[in-house]
Amino acid sequence: MKIPKHWAQGVKSTTDFAGQVYTFSCWQGSDVSVAEAQAKADARAGLIVDKLAAHETLDRYAYGDRPMREEIRQVVAGPAKKELAIVTRNAYGALVLNAAQAMFIDIDFPDKKPGGGGLRRLFGGGAPPDPEQVHVQRVEAWAARRPDLGMRIYRTFGGLRCLITNVPFDPADRDAQAILQDLQSDPLYIRLCQAQECFRARLTPKPWRCGVFQRPPRYPWPDTPTEMLFRAWESKYEAASAQYTVCRLVKEIGPREVHPELEPVLTLHDQLACSMYNLNLA
Repeated sequence: MKIPKHWAQGVKSTTDFAGQVYTFSCWQGSDVSVAEAQAKADARAGLIVDKLAAHETLDRYAYGDRPMREEIRQVVAGPAKKELAIVTRNAYGALVLNAAQAMFIDIDFPDKKPGGGGLRRLFGGGAPPDPEQVHVQRVEAWAARRPDLGMRIYRTFGGLRCLITNVPFDPADRDAQAILQDLQSDPLYIRLCQAQECFRARLTPKPWRCGVFQRPPRYPWPDTPTEMLFRAWESKYEAASAQYTVCRLVKEIGPREVHPELEPVLTLHDQLACSMYNLNLA
């Protein structure tokens, strides 16, 4: 899993032929120390300045190619302290589960169109089918061809979330990528899993769906006052999000046994992302 424990920002300036000063900054992470992250960030910022001075083309990062700059909140460890999952807080403030081998599969429903005329015409003018039922049936049809896999299907605000419970997967493995594609998971999510070497599942509601619209200060915070601003936002968000849930379990299919290295991840996911109460999805 590419989730650095330490972050630092590198800043470099350069002056053009007309005397105009330009300043560039970049973030780099390290699992070793802040000092190593700072050295990497300074080197990267210097490289940017050197390339500009030489009129070279800058590298363009594709979505998900860089490690996520997120605060680590919890580590789920297995035997011999093996990291099974890491809980981070993402850029807009929600908690996210990053799983080394627990395959989470997000399936988005098509955007709702006003009127729904196409579906009504398709079904003889009657009410269009429930998208949850349609997509669950598609997952079940796929699972019938893979009876070796146990799966939990959850309903989310905008679609389904599936979790394979009895077999660990390498996110970069061809079989994992094929399963994600077969189940029509979001292409950006598939690319992210491969690049970051982990599967991701949001554990807490999106803030704006809970009525919290102010964006929190981005991690890592430059000073204590900025972190205090974030913690105040965090308290407001946690109070508002307690009235919502991320997903609800729809059904389980296939073998029911849970792989021992996936069980702690499944337990944490269901504790944080699924409420036993009938709360609105967000």
